[in-house]
Amino acid sequence: MTRANYALAIGRMVTNMGAMIMPMLTLILNQKFGLSASKTALWIMLAGLINLPANLIGGQLADRISKKAMIIACDLVSITIYLICGVKDFNFASFIMIMMASFFQTIEGPAYSALVALVTPPGKEDKAFSIQYMGANVGFILAPIIGGFLFNNYLWLCFIIDAVTIAMSTVLIILFVDEKSSQEQAKVHQPEDLIAPATQVTPTTQANPAARGFISMLIKTNKPVILFMLAFALYEGGYSQFSYLMPIDFAKYHGDMGATIYGTVMSVSCFLVVILTPIITQIVESRSNQWKLTAGVAAQIISFGVFLVSLGHIPAYYIAIAIFIVGEILTMLCFSPYIVQSVGPEYRGRAFGCISFLGALASGYVMWYSGRYVDANDDRNAWIFTIVICVIALALSIFLDFVTKTRPQTEKGCPNSQL
Repeated sequence: MTRANYALAIGRMVTNMGAMIMPMLTLILNQKFGLSASKTALWIMLAGLINLPANLIGGQLADRISKKAMIIACDLVSITIYLICGVKDFNFASFIMIMMASFFQTIEGPAYSALVALVTPPGKEDKAFSIQYMGANVGFILAPIIGGFLFNNYLWLCFIIDAVTIAMSTVLIILFVDEKSSQEQAKVHQPEDLIAPATQVTPTTQANPAARGFISMLIKTNKPVILFMLAFALYEGGYSQFSYLMPIDFAKYHGDMGATIYGTVMSVSCFLVVILTPIITQIVESRSNQWKLTAGVAAQIISFGVFLVSLGHIPAYYIAIAIFIVGEILTMLCFSPYIVQSVGPEYRGRAFGCISFLGALASGYVMWYSGRYVDANDDRNAWIFTIVICVIALALSIFLDFVTKTRPQTEKGCPNSQL
């Protein structure tokens, strides 16, 4: 692993230590502004729709300009917005500003993932993204607890902390991530059999317009990636209920203690991530990415089933979240490595952006529809609907595994594909 890998992981960890605003967005709308469950879902869905083009814009930019410069610029905008929100009176204009910050953080997402892939030595993708994932969750261990206690009376302080931690992460990237050096090393160490085909955008094929189409490249040479994107997007749609339906249920069944309970559940989940990630990584090391996706979605379905039958019973929440985290780890272990191993480096920004786009679209739909059930005082059907979405994702994952195993090696598209 390189110094840049660890700098990016620590930067993610520091940022998430102060990430108290977005995870509590549901509670802000539901309790601070008194919106109903469906209206809360509608505003979050609208915010998600605003962020949809940000995913695609971020993916396009990440493949065309400096990823490092792009991240730094977006961070500076977010820092400024959070500082303003921290010193002004909190009102609905603050929510609009939060969405602006979220827009720029979403734009930098594909660049961050592509930058991690760029600075990672060949064959170390699983370890690199595992370190990123663990760093992110180490940061999340304290953030929900602190945010839960500050939520009622000191929400302004959450904004200030968020701004400071993003600034610290930005400084780490400036000091320790050398993008140009990583690009040169990637060219030197790239084996001949991993060189991108003519359908990819390379220095020698940039003049070819056909080489610039990401979607056309997938259709012509890498159709299983499309199936993976659809399955993962539906999984993300179900995953979104962790930060939407769950806190609403906690507030409904436990009143003012709902935010605190949600904070402790999130913190327990992050603690489990740190403990279980290296263990599960070792156990499933020899398994394919498709198998990890299938197992991860299955675990999420089971965890949501536990939530369904245990609404209002606090001890069961922690059992459900433990199963949920196992599923999350498994899907994390397959997501970025799958993209890095099956899509050429010139396309990775757009690949990450496209998946984020589809995931946000699915998440908005799932939240909006389940919110209608909640408003009708039908929480159980809200969870059943979520489970059905995850079952569809599971079916697509199983089909992806079948297609990958039965597809002739000569038809697997990109030479660097390790599907």
